[in-house]
Amino acid sequence: MFLRRRQKPLPAGKHFRMSRRFNRHSAADFGLMEQSENLALCQADGSLWEKAALYDYGWGPENGYYKLPLPDFPDLMEILLHEESDEDVYGAAAIIERDYPEALLAQCEQFMQNTTHSAEFQKLSQVFRLHSPINRCPVVGKTSAEIQSDSERWKRIADFAAASSCSGKG
Repeated sequence: MFLRRRQKPLPAGKHFRMSRRFNRHSAADFGLMEQSENLALCQADGSLWEKAALYDYGWGPENGYYKLPLPDFPDLMEILLHEESDEDVYGAAAIIERDYPEALLAQCEQFMQNTTHSAEFQKLSQVFRLHSPINRCPVVGKTSAEIQSDSERWKRIADFAAASSCSGKG
């Protein structure tokens, strides 16, 4: 008989609280106290959290909350690249994909051009699955030429991500 080592629960995110395979639903499941249908309170520090659909691991957006106020793009990138909690990393990624896809495109291109940011590019590649040539930018209100340009830029990023993962560089 093998004894399984009891795994420590992952630390709750400082900025995001997120389910994994939909294992949490209510505010209480996330260690929060429900205030309204979409708002909850963290009793430990008095912070307010808003309910949100977060990262999609492939089976649909996970349930979760983000701490108010919601950070802007530079702060979300900082969270994604440097926080240890998966809830924070993937929560930030979900908001970046939803609200800042064009800023993400520009950031990826900047990291591709600057080899001192290879570790950061690798992290973005892993979290956003950049090896897949998907146009993540919105298309509504754009011309076909603008959509094509975005698609080509994402394709270059996908090619670079695929080559970087094969060669171990980035």
